[in-house]
Amino acid sequence: MPNIYRARELGSPGQTMKFAGMWFLCALVLLERLSGTLAAFGDDISQDNEDNRFAVMGQVTKDTFDVQSGNVTLQLNVQDTVGTMDFWLLDFQEYRFNLDALPVDESTGMLMKDRTSACSNVYEDANWTTFFNDSYIQNAGRGSLATKSLFTQIQRGEVNSDGIMRNNKLVFQGDMATFTNCKDSSDEEFIWEMTAVTTDEIEYRTKLYATNIRPKDPQDPLGGISFVQSHIELIWRISRSVMAKFLISSTALIRPILEFARVSAVYDDQGRAVPTQSALHIRFRTVVDEDDQMVSYENNSITYIPENVNHGLNTVLYQPVGTLDASPPWYFVLDEGTQTQRQCQQTWEFKMILDIDASTQVDNRVPIDASGTFEFLYMPYRCGLVNLTTLNLTTCVAMSVGPAKISALITIQATVFVQDEEDDQVTIILHSLTGASNEDLSYGTGSRGVAHKEYVELRVKFSPALLRKDYDLYLLLFMVCKGEEYASGEFLQGCLQAPSTDRYIAHLDASFNYIPRITDENGTVVLLDPYNTSHVQNDYVQNLDQQEYLRTESGETLAIPVHRSTFYNVALSAESDIYTITVVFRLVEAPGRKRRAALPHMQDIVLAKSVVGHAGIGRTTGTIITRHSRDVEDSVQDTHANKIPFLSLGCPEEATHVLEELDCKCPAGMMYDLNSFNCEAASILEDVKEVKNDDQVSDPKETASAEHSACSVLLIVLANSLIFLLLKN
Repeated sequence: MPNIYRARELGSPGQTMKFAGMWFLCALVLLERLSGTLAAFGDDISQDNEDNRFAVMGQVTKDTFDVQSGNVTLQLNVQDTVGTMDFWLLDFQEYRFNLDALPVDESTGMLMKDRTSACSNVYEDANWTTFFNDSYIQNAGRGSLATKSLFTQIQRGEVNSDGIMRNNKLVFQGDMATFTNCKDSSDEEFIWEMTAVTTDEIEYRTKLYATNIRPKDPQDPLGGISFVQSHIELIWRISRSVMAKFLISSTALIRPILEFARVSAVYDDQGRAVPTQSALHIRFRTVVDEDDQMVSYENNSITYIPENVNHGLNTVLYQPVGTLDASPPWYFVLDEGTQTQRQCQQTWEFKMILDIDASTQVDNRVPIDASGTFEFLYMPYRCGLVNLTTLNLTTCVAMSVGPAKISALITIQATVFVQDEEDDQVTIILHSLTGASNEDLSYGTGSRGVAHKEYVELRVKFSPALLRKDYDLYLLLFMVCKGEEYASGEFLQGCLQAPSTDRYIAHLDASFNYIPRITDENGTVVLLDPYNTSHVQNDYVQNLDQQEYLRTESGETLAIPVHRSTFYNVALSAESDIYTITVVFRLVEAPGRKRRAALPHMQDIVLAKSVVGHAGIGRTTGTIITRHSRDVEDSVQDTHANKIPFLSLGCPEEATHVLEELDCKCPAGMMYDLNSFNCEAASILEDVKEVKNDDQVSDPKETASAEHSACSVLLIVLANSLIFLLLKN
């Protein structure tokens, strides 16, 4: 009833609308005021404090968070307000982590070292007049800071020209293990929290809390303190890919063919991913020349020879049983050449855990290769045939004195991303680059190089993996150019900076518009000159054979969705040289996506005031500000590129390069062979072509028609012969 009468008092509907509008305007004003409270760290928040004690306050900002050659650098700029009693507490736990043991003791006013974590910037107990004094922060090195585990240097800075702020530096330099071993003040929980794990990617996050502490009464250590707290969210992410550089046999009797090599995360007993290990799954086929031959794995014969002694084979999870009876099933196929010889094929699988220690060679955002050679021993046998599909194992006889060796050079490529949340961005990563016979052609150890007129398949993925369920990659540009330098940091736009005579386009989308973005040494994002279709309209075009984004393949869901492009490599010069592929993508919403991706933020407290401990006196009050202006979702709207080098073999020695056609012309009497990728005698190639044509299986209807015609002709000939004999008699 009171509500009804109240509505009547408001009068007409027009008056009600005016009243509602007035309240709406008031709400907007209130929202605007509140937005100031939740503004960037360091903004004036004096409206929250009657005595205006935080009206002038500096900021804590990140100068550097990076890793180079395995050495991590975290440098913070800490602004001290000159002439003001304040202290910046830098810690990986909130000021209120333990309400019964706050960093500044309410009963004494003392700053207590052991009430902060082992990785904070509080190195000693200090009384009220000491730590609130402008002179408290002085230059200090590792030795003076040894009571805590992380920060290695304090640099007392100069006062700004306005005389208000002094810019001090707080620095950590050391290995990542030191950082990841930090725990909270209870020595129970690690400060780094695993926030996302996929088949190929592990992500950890931590919050560095910056708390500005000031006395309520500068003359009274027991009068309590006020604080303002914000945080910087740091991310450590590692993404891995695996590449099989080659698979060879020590004997011509056995030909190995790689089916796949896959890498995935390893977990400890508590379900946490182990960043220093990788699970590897390899599957390949063995092919022997004749249908009465097979091979058997030699029991426990797998060995691993790493290029870096810090890597190693930790555990073999699965390998075949090394007996004839336990050998995998065989099947018979016709040879790939003349399609006349039956060959025996068998499929083999191995699963293992590798120790991967790249701590001494990691550079931020730079792929690092951890390569090693696996060796497997196999004994070839000749066996009697029971029938066309079955071998008699009781009759098998070894074909050599000792076993043959199959060797596989496997590279696990790891990319480490070290950044804060506001610098996080989408990154395009090489998944594989393969050519004929599924050979890995990525640049580096063991690559044979890409031949002229060879079909090459490029697969890329994107990071962070947590966005893959919501977004697909859409290809805007695929360009190939001559020169390794275009894959370096010197040419940030890749092949787009190469002369048009040294490059060709394999794909150009009509909507191509690329604005390269870089982060300078101050951590500021800088936009470079944009590129669009007008910049490449006169380039030579050699179209992709195919391109698509794959979530499934051969009826199976891919653990790692990839974008696949198949291009037809052509020679930009006669000589062998390093080429660069430049690809530009944008992210598009995946089919069926219904909502914004749930990013793996750590839990935030938006606002907390009047903090009172269980047995506390309640002299501490604080404001917690959520500072967040950008995250990786904002990066989704940008265009993203990658630069991938590979070795191009140029033209065969006998051939002449024709620049206008980007072709290799063989001399008279010779033709370019698309199997050997060399100039071969034309007569030989014609003979091979005729053999293949003769061996081709015709259409069943045509075959049936031919057989019917032949039968009819034969009957006519027989009938005529009988008539001739009858007439003769």
